[in-house]
Amino acid sequence: MHPASLPLFSRQFSISSTRYSPSKTQEDQQKRFLQEYKIRSLLEKPIYYYSQKELPKFSIDTLYEQSQNLSPEFLIQNALDTVEHLLAYNARRLKEFRNLPYLVVLNPSISESYETYLQTMSSLIKASLELPTTVEENIEFTERVLNELIERHADTLPSLSKGFNEVLNLLSVEQIKSFLDAHLKERISMRLIAHQHIQLTKALSNDFDKGGKYNGVIKKLNIPAIIKKNAEIVNDICLMKYDQSVPITIDTNMYPANYWSRQDPDLSIKSEDDILLFPYIEFHLDYMLTEIFKNSFRAHIENNVLDPVQVTISTSSSPSFLELRIRDKGKGVPPKVLDHIFDYSFTTFESNEGDSFKTLNVPPGVGGNVVAGMGYGLPLLKNYVEIFNSTIPEKDGKLPTTKGLLTIQSYYGWGTDVYLKTVGA
Repeated sequence: MHPASLPLFSRQFSISSTRYSPSKTQEDQQKRFLQEYKIRSLLEKPIYYYSQKELPKFSIDTLYEQSQNLSPEFLIQNALDTVEHLLAYNARRLKEFRNLPYLVVLNPSISESYETYLQTMSSLIKASLELPTTVEENIEFTERVLNELIERHADTLPSLSKGFNEVLNLLSVEQIKSFLDAHLKERISMRLIAHQHIQLTKALSNDFDKGGKYNGVIKKLNIPAIIKKNAEIVNDICLMKYDQSVPITIDTNMYPANYWSRQDPDLSIKSEDDILLFPYIEFHLDYMLTEIFKNSFRAHIENNVLDPVQVTISTSSSPSFLELRIRDKGKGVPPKVLDHIFDYSFTTFESNEGDSFKTLNVPPGVGGNVVAGMGYGLPLLKNYVEIFNSTIPEKDGKLPTTKGLLTIQSYYGWGTDVYLKTVGA
């Protein structure tokens, strides 16, 4: 057909295409752009729908209850619940990114985090259409969807931190803190929900102990062994960075039965099994201990302290609690630094207080050989402990009766005590 006989739009396209013939690379770019635009358009309704859903309350009690109910049927249902909960959290995060000023979201580092959540939304929607119906399909689901989600979000915090540091002229410190408060809490919850389903899947596949109180998901941990294991991990990091390691000593409170109650204490000596074994989820304790040890060990090394870091174990069976005191002699933290120790983006590396007070923490997922952080380690850890232990205040502002806490006491010029308290099974 002659071009003159074509409709106007077609003729214009035909004529223009004779003048301009895009290269293969340009055609590929156009296809990718159209594909991305189509995906984004399709995501709009699900993002709106799921961002309106009530976010599930997450706590260690939920994990214990799931462990007690473990069965193939429960696991399949939990896969559906896991996807639904992750979709709600992810959509909520996308909505909050969009509530930021337009110029802020245009920042390349912040935009990168936003894009990561868009990719996750697409992946989760696809997963919701292909939910597992058998135990075998559930194993593949955990590897394809949940492990991928954890890995995809593992390294997002350094980029997000960099982005907010670059837009301080566009947002107040209070606005940034408000965004990060919600963002990091919900990011932690997403990771905990995904990881819990992975752990339930492993328990059912490998060491399912049907009839046991927690079906093999939660076991009594040898707390001194866990402490030593994580001290060795952090010492490996310190050896790479400083060519030094830090010794530890472990002691215990031997009268734990009424340690947390207001009753008169039972002064009878307890057996080692009573005091040193505690029912908990190992990988949660691993994360908390490594983050605390990074601070203590660095303080000792950079202040040339040869004394060991001292860890004291205290437990209670009724109610079930574990408290660890990690005491270092790393010269303590200056009062003006201590006031901001749990603030986001706060790092004493930038406060000219000296190397001994630099943060040692890195966010979950960042490479294990990184010691210096960017000021998110301690606030992340505090959020982690409080979310996991239902420490978030209720609507009336009161804390639940059962709670976990992370507190710090520092004596400037001497050292620092970190108290980690968590709920047991």
